[in-house]
Amino acid sequence: MSIMNTNSDTINLRSHDAYRRDVWKTLQYVVLIAVSVLFLIPLFWLILSSLKTQTEMVTFPPKFLPEIPQFQNYLLAVTKIDYLRYLLNTVELGLIYTVPGIMSAALFGYAFARFHAPGKNFLFNIVLVLIMIPPVAVMIPEYAFFARLRLINTYYIWLLWGIGGNPLYIYLFKQFFSYFPKELEDAALLDGCSQLDILFRIFLPLSKPIIVTVFLLSFLFVYGDFMGPVIFLSGNNTTLAVAMANGYVIRNGILLVPVLLAGIVIYLIPIILIFTFGQKYYIQGLLSSSGVKG
Repeated sequence: MSIMNTNSDTINLRSHDAYRRDVWKTLQYVVLIAVSVLFLIPLFWLILSSLKTQTEMVTFPPKFLPEIPQFQNYLLAVTKIDYLRYLLNTVELGLIYTVPGIMSAALFGYAFARFHAPGKNFLFNIVLVLIMIPPVAVMIPEYAFFARLRLINTYYIWLLWGIGGNPLYIYLFKQFFSYFPKELEDAALLDGCSQLDILFRIFLPLSKPIIVTVFLLSFLFVYGDFMGPVIFLSGNNTTLAVAMANGYVIRNGILLVPVLLAGIVIYLIPIILIFTFGQKYYIQGLLSSSGVKG
């Protein structure tokens, strides 16, 4: 009889634990759905507003849905300005900064992670301090410097920024390379590899997650940057974000808000696609660089 009671108590306890797990999992899903909805509401508002008329945008009280969807707003968005030219400018600028930036950050990160030299920790602390300095804080001295070099309104500025190395990307590469076993490096040295051979033939081929992560962070930073192109570029050399801010204005300085929003929707599509296809490696790279096992 006591054995039967014990078995019954065990079953009840397991059922209670399973019930608690189900409730907890349900609550997690509810919270995740609620947070997702909060993040998606602005996107839905953006898409719906891009289909409104100019009058509907200033109507009070505001209406969430357009009475008649104005799909021609999207046609106006790509024809009122030279949309493709400025989009290609933006992509070109992103690649000019990103590709040398990845190589530079990988070289610096490898040196900090694998070399042992006096003053290395001090220099790395300087890198950490530089991460905390916002780029806008040094825009004025940078403008004066590049003006003396006659580089204003050229893409060489972004090339120099990339070659100089972004402190955050250096930190990410350094953290990632620190987890490679010392035996791998020692075996390569015994085979006659130089340090550059180890980096380019062993470390980088095994570093796809962090390379994709830095590529996404770097390219999307330039793609979404507004302040830099406004200050350093002008005319046909500028980027899509700046062109959209200035190009959808009609007489008397009236801004075509629905057309601007339609342009923004198109502008966001490459960002969504890039992040969607690179999300797996992006998360792996961040987890590896933070020391968390994915």
